[in-house]
Amino acid sequence: MLRPLRIAAYGLKERLGLWDRRLREEVAKKAPFLWAHGASVGEVQLTLRLLEEFRPYLPWPILLTSMTPQGLGVARGKVDIALPFPIPLGLPIRTFLRRINPRAILIAETELWPPLLWEAERKGIPVVLFNARISDGSFKRFLAFRPLFRKALGAFSLILVRSEKDYGRFVKLGAPPERVVITGDLKFLKPFNPSSERMLKLKEELHLGRERIIVSGSTHRGEEELILEAFLSLRGSMKVRLIIAPRHIERAGEVKRLAEGFGLSVVLRSDYCDVPWDVLILDTVGELRDFYGLADVAIVGGSFVKGIGGHNLLEPLVWGVPTLHGPYVDNFALLSERLQALGAAMKVTEPLSLAIGRVLANPVPARERAKRAEILFEEGERALRKTVEMILKVLGVGR
Repeated sequence: MLRPLRIAAYGLKERLGLWDRRLREEVAKKAPFLWAHGASVGEVQLTLRLLEEFRPYLPWPILLTSMTPQGLGVARGKVDIALPFPIPLGLPIRTFLRRINPRAILIAETELWPPLLWEAERKGIPVVLFNARISDGSFKRFLAFRPLFRKALGAFSLILVRSEKDYGRFVKLGAPPERVVITGDLKFLKPFNPSSERMLKLKEELHLGRERIIVSGSTHRGEEELILEAFLSLRGSMKVRLIIAPRHIERAGEVKRLAEGFGLSVVLRSDYCDVPWDVLILDTVGELRDFYGLADVAIVGGSFVKGIGGHNLLEPLVWGVPTLHGPYVDNFALLSERLQALGAAMKVTEPLSLAIGRVLANPVPARERAKRAEILFEEGERALRKTVEMILKVLGVGR
């Protein structure tokens, strides 16, 4: 319950437009900007991947905003300035736009803030929504306020959607059909390029030998206990270690105590030294992707408890790692369906220990199935090329 309040309070002075002198001078010196926005870590990572493609052709520096401190942590050092997203009301939005003087605004996925869109339209600032989607739940809610959203959607210069279903939903909500284009799903892109060198360094640093490694990423309360119980049941028949990366790193201590309650030797990544361990808790930002490369089997969290909607299923598949997830993947429903149809990932509908054990008992065919995700990665690359082409036209620059 408190987490949304903590996020809202993060950088509140900056979000209200109460900038200190240093920030005002830095922004004034670099403006005008291309303003890009990603709500949280996943959207920021996707935005950065897109910006890589056309940044060499831009005549302006890039300012990136995010709603969360984790998202900003990912962005810092990769763009010219990273700031918390302004409070989406009239005065903070107007103040923000006046200071950064954006030449265009790029928004990832489903961030529809009418005051921002209306103000951008009034100022003649092009706004592009890319990799856009509307979930089943959001569509039902938005329909109740269709006049409001019709006016807001009309402010977009371009809406680049993932699928025909999303196209139909945006048009039904009032988006001008001629401004809605199906580009495909950028979420099918490889979220990063794997570094075998980095993975081997981690393996050496952690003194990993021939034991099997289970990596469970982006876990939530209620999932770690399931994973630890499965881990304990497997330890009797094989050498195995477990790495858990809680979705919210402030829960690392809680997860550590939970694992210790099972009688396991537990270390935090931030405190790691050369000591024996059964369970490693990853309490650092940005390392999970590399740690997936260590795995013999990966478990993607946020999918075994209701109300989360799942997390990115592709990160372990970049490494060709057999990937398991729970039944609750509403946020990645299409991706999950595609992966299951390909046999590249598996939805767990049995005791977790049995699903993990089956993969570890037959590692070669499991890895071969995981590699089928390459088909989706190729689709993602096509979507990227089309998205870049459309955005460059709106920005009035070319390669």
